[in-house]
Amino acid sequence: MCLMKKEYVLAAIVGLFLLSYVLDATVNPLNLNLATPYDYLTPENLSKYPFTTASIVIKALGIFLIPVLLLSLADRKFAAKGLAVLILIPLMQLYALQDIATGAQVVPLEWSLSLSLAGIALAIPMVIYFILEALSKVHTSLKDTPSEEKDTTEEKSSNN
Repeated sequence: MCLMKKEYVLAAIVGLFLLSYVLDATVNPLNLNLATPYDYLTPENLSKYPFTTASIVIKALGIFLIPVLLLSLADRKFAAKGLAVLILIPLMQLYALQDIATGAQVVPLEWSLSLSLAGIALAIPMVIYFILEALSKVHTSLKDTPSEEKDTTEEKSSNN
């Protein structure tokens, strides 16, 4: 998020959702009996419903960017960000799985598939946040170590 202004990212998210609504308005809703959200990812479905697949991917990108944008507004506690995403990922997967398995149709099938896809994609920033946390701890420990050695050296020279 540091490469683009946050306002532009928010505008891009809104644009993605508008584009997905336009795509959804031009095709009929999916009427598939899927056991899990991952059952849609077969070559037959992807080639049979390419326009709907594009809409699902666009929605998933928008859903993916929302938590990344919100977490970029938070302070630099990477472990907390990683933990938040770690909690969000299974919740998104479980909601999509339940909505599809029960046929509840609380949200359209396309949105459930998008939630599942975005949840999978959120594993990438989660890993990045945890790596950044580890690197910041290493940086802090390396930054503190030379000053401690310097203090010890100064104490020895002042004692002599």
